[in-house]
Amino acid sequence: MEMLREIDEDYQITAPEDCLKYVEEFRNEDREYLVVLGLDTRKKVTFRYIASVGTLDASISHPREIFKKAIINSSDMIIVVHNHPSGGIDPSDEDIDMHRRIEECGKMLEIRLLDALIVTKGDIKSFKERL
Repeated sequence: MEMLREIDEDYQITAPEDCLKYVEEFRNEDREYLVVLGLDTRKKVTFRYIASVGTLDASISHPREIFKKAIINSSDMIIVVHNHPSGGIDPSDEDIDMHRRIEECGKMLEIRLLDALIVTKGDIKSFKERL
């Protein structure tokens, strides 16, 4: 779908909040967006990719869509971010299942899932801190 046009080559991801720089505009959307950030070995963002645009309460995305740009760009790791238009920050059962599937696929591809995040208008939640 969309690649990041401008990348700050010196910007390192060290905490979930660091990702907001690349996903801020999705926090207020009325549909779920699933965004993939590709990172190099130093945890610097190399691309942003919108893997899926869903509905008010669902975003359907297959692991092949999530990892497509990471494979093409030889990414070391990815961070997957999706918004909850409803404002609820807690992951759904579907969110947890998707996280586990992405993590398993990443292990097979040797592309580590560094984190999965949920963002809302006023909050951010890390799966790694929860699971």
